[in-house]
Amino acid sequence: MDQACPVCRTPAQNEEFCEVCRWRLHDDPVLGELTSEDVQRARSAIEAAGHAWDVRAARLSTGIADRGPGVVGDRLAAVIRGGPPRPGEKHKDDSRDSSVKSAGPGSDAIPMEYRDVIDNLFGHRAKELLFIEFTPDEVGMIKVSIGEGGIPRQVDAGSAKWISVAPILDSHEDIRRFQLAGGVGTLQPVSRAEFDTTVLHWLKAYIPPSYEHSVVLLTSRSGWGLLERAADAVRTAYPLRAELRRGGAVAAQGTTADAVREVLRTAPLLVDHILVLALADHDTGAVATYHHTLFPAGIRLGRGETATAEVTVHGGIGGGEPLKLPVFVGRPAPDGSGALPVALHEAPVGALEQVRLRFVLRGPGEVELADTRSGVPRAGHGAVAAEVSALLTRLPHRILRPPALELHFTVELSGAERTETEERLAFVRDLVLALARHDETGTAVRTGAVGHYDHQIHESSHTPRGMTVLPPIPAGSPAATLAALAGWRPARRGQDLASSLEDALGAVRAGGEPGARREDVRRVLLVVARRPPAQPKQHGIHPACPLGADWRTELGRLRAAGVRVITRADPVTGPPQHDGPGLAARRYAEEAWAELSAEGSFHPGRDSAADVAGALTPPWRLEGPPCRLAFATPLI
Repeated sequence: MDQACPVCRTPAQNEEFCEVCRWRLHDDPVLGELTSEDVQRARSAIEAAGHAWDVRAARLSTGIADRGPGVVGDRLAAVIRGGPPRPGEKHKDDSRDSSVKSAGPGSDAIPMEYRDVIDNLFGHRAKELLFIEFTPDEVGMIKVSIGEGGIPRQVDAGSAKWISVAPILDSHEDIRRFQLAGGVGTLQPVSRAEFDTTVLHWLKAYIPPSYEHSVVLLTSRSGWGLLERAADAVRTAYPLRAELRRGGAVAAQGTTADAVREVLRTAPLLVDHILVLALADHDTGAVATYHHTLFPAGIRLGRGETATAEVTVHGGIGGGEPLKLPVFVGRPAPDGSGALPVALHEAPVGALEQVRLRFVLRGPGEVELADTRSGVPRAGHGAVAAEVSALLTRLPHRILRPPALELHFTVELSGAERTETEERLAFVRDLVLALARHDETGTAVRTGAVGHYDHQIHESSHTPRGMTVLPPIPAGSPAATLAALAGWRPARRGQDLASSLEDALGAVRAGGEPGARREDVRRVLLVVARRPPAQPKQHGIHPACPLGADWRTELGRLRAAGVRVITRADPVTGPPQHDGPGLAARRYAEEAWAELSAEGSFHPGRDSAADVAGALTPPWRLEGPPCRLAFATPLI
């Protein structure tokens, strides 16, 4: 005779109440025969209890326990004893484990159950561990071992769907989940004893003897009757290393692989986690790899915790593509061997720019990079050893820094209108600012300037006539030059044929720091003017320099000193000259500007200050392939 519980089909028990559904199995004895009313009353009670039990299982199996009755599928509704849930029908949820609360991050830094698992693995008491979990969809089996660099490795060890594990369950997924939740229904009842035997046979067939002492059990969600019986089968058959409960030691939701990963993330780091950057020697330019320790060995995260590390990286001499940021467990050799690459990140870093990056550690071997815009950590690309090795072995041989730039200006401060001179001054200021942006360290660019008028005016009524050149601004920082330029004042020109440019050329003293080698500094003089210099002697209507200065002599002196002279001359305006003296003056101006511009020229309205800064900045030189790694220190 079937001695199973009439409500949940749990096999015969010697208790007064069923240990699963709490149905009273043994009533008090009575005298005499049961009346038909007694039988009917007992039958009705069993039917009502069976209906309530099936409704509970249906709602649990479909995940609709909180959505009210009437939403189970038609096929499932058809097998529920007493019919589908009725509108307004009360349902008492399974609360046998209601006291279990899901532990969130920080509730226990490293739960004792985690320590037991990790210590078994890292203490070498178990070479490998086998995590088993019975879920509503499958039997999850994850094998865990310690890989290279002390990184826990998890792989699927033969997880299987219930349809292959226990063919005695229904072939339809919704009915099968209903049965696993303990539902009985109007179908042929699933024998609990047969189910136990089937699960045990499957475990013995798929778990090798070498794992019999390495099992860690993840317990099923509460209320899933057959899943709890399957867990009991494991407890009976194997000496467990540990048992982790859903909603307690591990999160209530998620896959078996997720739960295992949650546990393994609390393992200690056995080896430093290293970010590999490039480093250029400041003297020779030779490029080699540089190891920056992101997370040192010994760090151990609590449950749900992360650790962060910030590092400033620098761009190379090329722009465009994002730079690569490989992360290793351990310190790799120059070719990338000898350590485990675990991540290959990318970050946009402009040429010669610097970026502050934030790396996030989630567990051993799990290093993410926070997006530079959104701040959201991202896992990056999988680190393929061949790709990482190619990155490290295809570094440039040398990156040769450009020489420093020493730029002097001569600026004509007299003009027909104030706006004419203001435009020249604004250009010079913009150019100095642009060069300063090219030189973030403040060591690669020096600037100086000489302002000049013409021979018929002077700076103020207090300045002696003949003072046609302002005191020179010596070569120094761009900031010092800008401060001195703020005190310059334009003046209205007295004549339109010549300026005192020859005197300004004589006042330019271009030179580097004391003792600097000539090849260490590129010296440039930029002439910013409209009118040519005066000649030593008057020719026709073209005025002479009162001091007899010869601009060609001064120009030759500068070029002999290694100074490149280039011009930015305003275009000639006004009506064309037709008389002999006017044509001669025009011809002289053209010849003078041609000589002054022999080494280069820029043009107002066409070449912006930014364009000129880019053209004047000495280029970097690269020997070998371009560098795809970020740099540990600035190149300048």
